[in-house]
Amino acid sequence: MDILRRIGLWFGSLILSVTLFSLLLDGPLIFIFRITMIFAFPVWCLCLPFVIAFKDAEKRRPWILLLSGTLIGPASLALWCLILQLRGGDPHTIWYGDPLAGPAWLFWIYALIVGFLTTSIYLVSLRALHRSSTAAQA
Repeated sequence: MDILRRIGLWFGSLILSVTLFSLLLDGPLIFIFRITMIFAFPVWCLCLPFVIAFKDAEKRRPWILLLSGTLIGPASLALWCLILQLRGGDPHTIWYGDPLAGPAWLFWIYALIVGFLTTSIYLVSLRALHRSSTAAQA
């Protein structure tokens, strides 16, 4: 599978996982989808080197992809919070969240869920496409 198809599959996995996540939350679907995409797309871009480096999901690669794809979202949120604090932001508001928006740990869990869904959908699709192309060649 070439690089552009894997990137397209990765982007499709992001859209599907954000849609599923938006359907699971209670609230206006378009608003939740939009906000989730605003935060998930930059993290999706951070995962692109892994998508480009690993051409298939065989041997130990699925576990590496699943772990990195799941944890990069919460790690990037933690890094963003640290940058905000170093720039002079209020540590209590940054790390514990705004009382109107909810606790910050809840958004880390959201990032974990979206990352896990995106990576899982990508891996299942990649394996299915890889097996179907291998079966077609035989």
